[in-house]
Amino acid sequence: MDLKGLTVGKVLLAPAVDIASEAYAGIVVDRASQRPVMMVSAAGGVDIEEVARETPEKIHKVAIDPRYGLLNHQAMELGFALYKDLQQVRQAAGIFRRLYTAFIAVDASLAEINPLIALPDGTLEAIDAKVNVDDNALFRHPELAELRDPSAEEPAETEAREKGLSYVKLDGSIGCIVNGAGLAMATMDLIKYYGAEPANFLDIGGSSNPEKVVAAMRIILSDPNVDAILFNIFGGITRCDDVANGIVQALDQMDVEVPIVIRLTGTNEKEALEILESVNLPATNSMDEVVRKAIELAAAKTPAGGPR
Repeated sequence: MDLKGLTVGKVLLAPAVDIASEAYAGIVVDRASQRPVMMVSAAGGVDIEEVARETPEKIHKVAIDPRYGLLNHQAMELGFALYKDLQQVRQAAGIFRRLYTAFIAVDASLAEINPLIALPDGTLEAIDAKVNVDDNALFRHPELAELRDPSAEEPAETEAREKGLSYVKLDGSIGCIVNGAGLAMATMDLIKYYGAEPANFLDIGGSSNPEKVVAAMRIILSDPNVDAILFNIFGGITRCDDVANGIVQALDQMDVEVPIVIRLTGTNEKEALEILESVNLPATNSMDEVVRKAIELAAAKTPAGGPR
């Protein structure tokens, strides 16, 4: 069978249990406190986001000082938020401490048990759990990286990762190729501000390798929803002329039937403009101008610089 477009390849069987009660326990990295925060709720077995939205008073939180970890009294405090029986509180506290140990050991951004159940005899069991690992830490955990299932990912996202690009497919029509995550987010915000939708987040990073630009173009063009490609490059470590050379190489290697608009400013900007002018691709140094132009051309579907 298919679930949300993914074909089921394996089935995990677990013994049925007689559930007396369900609870939630999870740890996330909290940006506000700049610490891991453990959350527990007696409203387990459902989406915790729904509980947070509708009945936030049912969620109990403890910020954890990473120098000391989850302390015994904090774990007991969380246990008492869920159970009245002292034996169950002690069981829960032990589970919480082990969950925190696992969270730290794999560089997780999220580790949760949902539901944490109580059996009729009072024994606690974690019958479902989830861990999100920070992709930036996978180099420290090759054994976890081997568990990745490419068949469950967008092919374009898999290719982007292999090429050293940060790519996330979205639902819009303006394909974005940007250097730097902050600039990429600002570019997407500006596209939405002017009434359109970005087709992706794609950050080529600080590299000046023209091959990265070629790979980025190939990935963008694999999305049939893209009606225009917008380059927004602020040259620092990234050299504008290398990006321009990458664009020219991409045009030589593939058929580009959508318009391309380009904003280049910074390191070797002058050289980059000369390279682009040689292939009849104008560029600007204004973000607002390039975004408005991309939206206009996407609506008209007229390739910039003529058909290619």
